[in-house]
Order: sequence, then structure tokens, then C-alpha cells
Amino acid sequence: MSGETSFDALQAEAEIERLERAAKALDWRAPTGETFCMVIPPTVYPPREDTDFLASVLTHERLPPKTRWLEIGCGSGALSLHAARLGCDVTACDINPMAVACTRAHFAQNGLSARVLEGGPGPSIDGQSAQWGGDQTYDVVVWNTPYLGEDALVEGALGPMEEAALTDTDRVGLFLRMAQRLASTSLLSNGGVAYLTVSSKGVGDTACEAAWAQGIAARCIATKSFGDGERLSVIAMWKPYANSPFIHHEITISTNDDVIKLAGATGATVRADLQTTGRGRRGRSWSSYSGAFMASWLIHSGQGWPHSTYDQLRVGEALVRLIRAMSGCSANEVCLKWPNDVFLRSGDGSMKKTGGILFEAVSQGDAHHVVLGLGLNVEESGREHAHLHELGLLTNPSTIHPVLHAMVASLFQQVPQLPQTVNTDGVEQEVINGVNLLGPLIYRNSKAAFLGLTSSGSLRLDGVDDAVDEPEDVVWSVL
Repeated sequence: MSGETSFDALQAEAEIERLERAAKALDWRAPTGETFCMVIPPTVYPPREDTDFLASVLTHERLPPKTRWLEIGCGSGALSLHAARLGCDVTACDINPMAVACTRAHFAQNGLSARVLEGGPGPSIDGQSAQWGGDQTYDVVVWNTPYLGEDALVEGALGPMEEAALTDTDRVGLFLRMAQRLASTSLLSNGGVAYLTVSSKGVGDTACEAAWAQGIAARCIATKSFGDGERLSVIAMWKPYANSPFIHHEITISTNDDVIKLAGATGATVRADLQTTGRGRRGRSWSSYSGAFMASWLIHSGQGWPHSTYDQLRVGEALVRLIRAMSGCSANEVCLKWPNDVFLRSGDGSMKKTGGILFEAVSQGDAHHVVLGLGLNVEESGREHAHLHELGLLTNPSTIHPVLHAMVASLFQQVPQLPQTVNTDGVEQEVINGVNLLGPLIYRNSKAAFLGLTSSGSLRLDGVDDAVDEPEDVVWSVL
């Protein structure tokens, strides 16, 4: 319930009337082809298209036998039945006692076992994990989150229990509250993954950024569009590089050198307040000064890895989205400058550099290491650079490090049960936005229209036969 109004006598009578409706029988077909015969009491959420969508993502590969499974908001229990049949150790919960009873009955009917508890994530003491999830960690956590807005509650269209199943009236937002829960508790094991459905009518388009801001890695792994324009997405979330070092130095020679020394610990990250010999593009020095975030990640360690300019663009595009989401600024205020710089609108109205991205490949014998270096002006430094505080994003290098760690893991971490490719549909659009704000581009003393990117991330320019892959060959008119 939203908690905005008291539960009066008329509402109580309406809820009793809802509970007296007849139960409905239906058959639900699981992705394995098995059909479960169900009886759905009133106020209990039945299997629908969103259930089928999430079930299709939860394959044998993602649910091997003995997987410790937790479903939040289980409703009829359909997804948990599917998991149990695959051999998972199932726990399920719902804040609707009718759903708890319904799920228990369906498990008993099918000769399957599960712990089915009453409760779920929320702002009150009843939302504590031990109450509804038990005292253990899980390999898989699943939640088909409610996504109807508060307009669904007009004129009592839904009763309290239906409201809980269908609407997100949490002032924080259920997705964000769950990301906070995953970050602050041991609900999810170090190698575990949470799968949540989100709607484009709610947090859907910024769900990953919201998770990153809590220090949780997140990747959209599936989408489904509906006739009314709504789009559902399945967001996978996990603890970023949980078993790799996360290090801070007050002073160091080079954070790139530091992570290379951690060869084999993919995902290791080192941040320093001061670098004495930081390296930039083409061997230039990477300046170090107060108020700047400077860190490196070991993205790959082992056999060869096909690194290209596109990787810089992926990081830049994600960083721009993250800054917008955390600050609330518009696309006119922060942009990506091809191929590896982030610019934002400073207090004087001009566009100034605030961050840079650099990849470095190092070979040591048969081993090949790829390092990502990221610099970001966070606080005022007295230098001629823009900084995040100008956008009202009052963070500091220490607090933003786990946020960027989550972002980097979301782009590059290889999680066995997740697709390794990350959707890059927005990369070219961000390059276009940068050209609009910082261009037009000038190539060999003439203006050149941007046509697109090659698969490796090079520029395709109108009237230029060969793709442009050298940043120094391009002049940006505004800069």
C-alpha cells in the first residue's frame, strides 16, 4: 500500500468484496513445455505476458540443479514452480498472504517443495531481508517488479493487495530499493545474479544507471515491446568483480602499472589521489591534481583480446548516461567527444573537458593485458576544466569509485550465465550529440559531415573515402 491514506471502513468492505470473487482456473505452460494447472484466487497476480517473458530468460543454463533461488513477489508461484522443476532449491515470498497460500498449494499439488514466506522489500521493518528471504544467500534472485503508476489507483480501481502486486508506489522506487538491498546485504552470493523486469513506463530506461549509482553492476539482457508502446526489459544485476582487489593509494607512480602487477585478477582496480608518472594518449603524461578521480582497471589478462576504439566509445557513452542520470542534467549539458573525452557545460556556458578514457595493451611473455584508465574532474581544482560539482553532482573521488567500478563491470565483466555482448545502440547517437554540441567537424581544413561509425569505432565522414581513426586529424569547431 502507498501509505498516503488510512484504510477506512469503506475500503475494508470493498476489499472483502474483492476477496469473495470466484477463483479462476488456468493452465500455464513453462519454457520447458510442461503445463502447470493453476487455480488463482482473487487479488493474486496470475501468469501473464510479463511472466512468460521473464520465464523465457530463466533457462537451464541460468538455473542449473541446486541453484539457490529466491523469487520476490511470487504471485501464483509460476516462476518458482519452473525453477523447482529444474532442480533449484526454492524460496519464494509475497506480501499478499493470498499469494503465499496460492503458491504453497501449487507446490503441494505438483509434489514439489519450497519455502514460501510472507513479506518483501519495503521501507518498513517488515521489509528486512531475514523476514522474507530467510538467513541465507542466493545464487539467483528474481522479481517481476510491479510497474503500474499511481494513476492506476484512481477511484479505488485496485484493492490494497492488488495494488501491491501491480503498482510501484514506493517513494524510493522498488527497483532502486532492491539495488540498495543487493549492495548493502548478503542476500546475493558473490557469484549470484538478480533478474528484475522493469518497464519503460517506470525506471526502465535508466535502470542500469540507477543500479550503478548504488555500486551494483547491471546489464540489460532482454527486451520485449508491446502494442501500446510499452517496453519491458530484464535487468541482470550482480556484485561487480566481487573477488578482485579494490585498492586506493594516496600516491603512486601509475595506476596502470599497479593493476598490471595484479595480472590474473581481472577486474582489479586501483585509484590514486596522486600519480607521479601517469600515462596518457601517445605516451603523453596524464596530469594529476586535487579534486580529480584517477583510476585504472585490469579489463583482460590472458590470451589476446580484440580491443578497438569502440571500447573507448562504450565507456564514454556509459559514463555520459551515468552522469546525466545522477545529476539530472540534459543531453545539452554533457556529451561524448569522439573517441575518448567527456565534455560538460561549465558555469560560463562553454563546453569544457571533464573526463577522459584510455586503454593500454601490454604484453608480458605469452600473457596479454588490457588496462582501462579513467580520469574524471569531480571537484573544483582551480584549473581550466569543468567538474561534476558544476552539475550539482556533489560526489568525490572516494564515493564515485565504486559507482564507476559497477559501470565498468557492467560493460566488460564476463559473467558465465549472462551474454557477454552489451547493447551499443546508444553509442553512435552519443557521438552525434557530441558533434552537434562541439562541431561541426573539420577534416583537412574543410567541414565534414558525420555519417556514422565503423565496427571498430572509426569515423565515417562525408566526402572522405577512408575511415578516420586518428583524433588529431579532426578539429572540433567549438573548441
